[in-house]
Amino acid sequence: MKVEVERLGNSQVCLRIEISPEEVDQELERNCQALRTKVSVPGFRKGKVPLSILKSRFAEHLKAEVIQNLVPPAYEQALISERLIPLGNLQLSPPMNQMELAEGQPLAFEATLDVKPDFSLPEYEDLVIDKSPPNVPRDEVDDYVQRLQEQYATYIPLELDRSVQESDSVRLDWECLVNGNPITDGSKQDADIDLGTGMLLPAVEAEIVGMAVDETRQVEIDFEADHENPELAGKHALFNVTLRAITEKQLPALDDEFAKDLEYENYEQLRGAIWNNLVEEQKALHDQRQREDILQQLIEKADIEIPESIVDQHVQQTVQNILLRLRQEGRTPEQAGIDMEKLPTELREDAIKQTKQAWMFEVIAERENIRVTDDELDLEIRRIADQQNRDAQKYASLLRESNRLEEFRDTLRNDKVYRLLIQRASAKQSLII
Repeated sequence: MKVEVERLGNSQVCLRIEISPEEVDQELERNCQALRTKVSVPGFRKGKVPLSILKSRFAEHLKAEVIQNLVPPAYEQALISERLIPLGNLQLSPPMNQMELAEGQPLAFEATLDVKPDFSLPEYEDLVIDKSPPNVPRDEVDDYVQRLQEQYATYIPLELDRSVQESDSVRLDWECLVNGNPITDGSKQDADIDLGTGMLLPAVEAEIVGMAVDETRQVEIDFEADHENPELAGKHALFNVTLRAITEKQLPALDDEFAKDLEYENYEQLRGAIWNNLVEEQKALHDQRQREDILQQLIEKADIEIPESIVDQHVQQTVQNILLRLRQEGRTPEQAGIDMEKLPTELREDAIKQTKQAWMFEVIAERENIRVTDDELDLEIRRIADQQNRDAQKYASLLRESNRLEEFRDTLRNDKVYRLLIQRASAKQSLII
């Protein structure tokens, strides 16, 4: 078999494949012998029909069988010999049902396909990221403690013979109606609100100022089409608001008793736990920023051409999945805040980024011998199952049945790749003023 390769682009090739006359004749002979044992021809005993008659009478059948038996294996062998990784979009020229076959003649065809392109990665040291340790200043801890104190505030109704003022705290009942019907989770009773803190819609808060206890007012609001709540997006809503009380807000003292109410031994232990949690959050955010920075630099420095067929397939499949999910939820794209005109463009960018990451990380993992063992996979599955209060074996079975186990393994492998890249990357120099 002869194979010629023509690079049509960085991600598309044309294979010119020629199967030798000897292989063609041999396969034709084998098929004739097999056919001879199966068919009957008047004037000849079964199995004794001359091959020349079989080739004449069943020419089209034999041609189709020989081509079917020779072309796919030849194509696969060409991929192996040329070390090509096919990505799809295969086109045969001529198509198999139009190929010519003749005794003593080679069988030639062309296969055009998308392949994984060759690309080079930058040196790890050329990647530059922020390696400064996460820092949580004291005032951030103070802010967190203050928010925690606010959560445990109590509100005492006051006996006041006056209307609501802008700086008051109030207790309210409200209900939100659209077309006369209450929306989901659109009502509250005895809700304690601090005016001027953004806890209410500005239009609603403006109506509350000046209200008297037990007074009810109606507020009409037209919501924008892109509102986050699909039940309110682009709708005209009516709020019925009743003032139950003007209240005095009382904050708990920041002392050992407050800490004990939160199941800590004392206030210092509470502050220490808060500081540790904030540090861990900062570490997670810092790690995520490092990963995003690393990936963006890899994408910019590694020139990789993604075949259009791969991108188009991702976009079409994702759009279909989104529309199917919306139909199951009984919602339209507009109600879900999805712009179907912009969606394909956004998905294309995502598909290109994901594909580049997958290919680069495969190369790095192979180069650095990064693997995820079965024991590591099992340990991670157990860890996540414990976090979600699930049975580890059932969770593993669910991953296996949904064909997500290897996807899970790839995620763990990517974590290892990121750790390697972050370790090897150069530290960003701090500006000295």
